[in-house]
Amino acid sequence: MVNVPWFIKIPAKIILSRLPVGERTWQRVNLFRAGGMDSEAYARSVFDQHYKASGLGGLHGCTILELGPGNGLLTGKFAGELGATRIWLVDSHPIAEPASFPNTTYLSDGLKSLRMIPDASIDFAFSNAVLEHVRKREFGPIVKEIRRVLKPRGVTSHQIDFRDHLQYALNNLRFSERTWESEFMANSGFYTNRLSWAHMKSVFEASGFAVQSERLSQWDKLPTPRSAMAQEFRDVPLEELLVMDCHAVLTSI
Repeated sequence: MVNVPWFIKIPAKIILSRLPVGERTWQRVNLFRAGGMDSEAYARSVFDQHYKASGLGGLHGCTILELGPGNGLLTGKFAGELGATRIWLVDSHPIAEPASFPNTTYLSDGLKSLRMIPDASIDFAFSNAVLEHVRKREFGPIVKEIRRVLKPRGVTSHQIDFRDHLQYALNNLRFSERTWESEFMANSGFYTNRLSWAHMKSVFEASGFAVQSERLSQWDKLPTPRSAMAQEFRDVPLEELLVMDCHAVLTSI
């Protein structure tokens, strides 16, 4: 469906998402894919990217948290090989095929699962193209939970994609808040929370994080005209709308 226009993808995904098919089956047939973390080469590149960004000299004796492992649990393998003694993998749905790696726990009930992790027990947490999919109403609580479970001066690394997940523009901003945040739309396989990096950053800082680095990629011009956006986005500062993706590294303070 790569070259299918966004306005056709939406009804198509709405129909497909209502079929009585399990999420793991969609992964196998390459629809509603939850990333590429079932590929060892790709999963390794993602893990290495975030581990390198963390600045940690090693993981021996550390406890690791991955948010949104999607369709693969290979972080359990990679972190274990580097000496991590406990690995938590937390997602919002049981998408990945079961896998058994030493000292690895896979939980799939989102915020409820995060709340099962002990206070100040995590040395390093990361997510890759996940935070943009967190329901808007849960973003603040999720960030607070990440802060709760991190040790003092713990590190967290996040790659965030602010493009729509329809045609990689800003077509998701065409819809009103009421329509986009409805359960009907949010559960149809293309939801993003439409929060800007400026907004996310303010939530992180208010929750007790310091931003150590932020690397932004930007469009040269808006890929979707302001005139096509819902009213609530037409006055958003241009510099916020132009941010296409961000890799941010933060520490708990």
